[in-house]
Amino acid sequence: GLGMAGTYAKAQDGPPPPGPGGHGPRGRGGPQDPERELKGLTKRLNLNSDQQAQIKTILTDRQTQSRALFEDNSLSREDRMGKFRSIREDSDGKIKAVLNDDQKKKYDDMQQEMRQRMMERRQHQEQGNQ
Repeated sequence: GLGMAGTYAKAQDGPPPPGPGGHGPRGRGGPQDPERELKGLTKRLNLNSDQQAQIKTILTDRQTQSRALFEDNSLSREDRMGKFRSIREDSDGKIKAVLNDDQKKKYDDMQQEMRQRMMERRQHQEQGNQ
């Protein structure tokens, strides 16, 4: 997977210390590493070099914003999650603006798959907590 859900899923538990590449333990918990995410997007969407450069800037900016938010302990969980969502939606819109129509369709499909996996993970966690 793209690992984009890691920013959302672990933020609820409070920020673990980031590991190598900006990740928390086991590659989760912190903002996604832009280089790693770009590789996945390049492979799945067949990005050209111009698209890669533009998207890398977007992903790096998103990581910077997410990391700052992740480390901000003054926010409630709900406020933090709302801001994470806003950062994600903003960067997704910028990424889609760089893509052609076929790539946009694939990107939307990828986002839907990610949302489905997150929902399944949440349901599994809730069942384990009962």
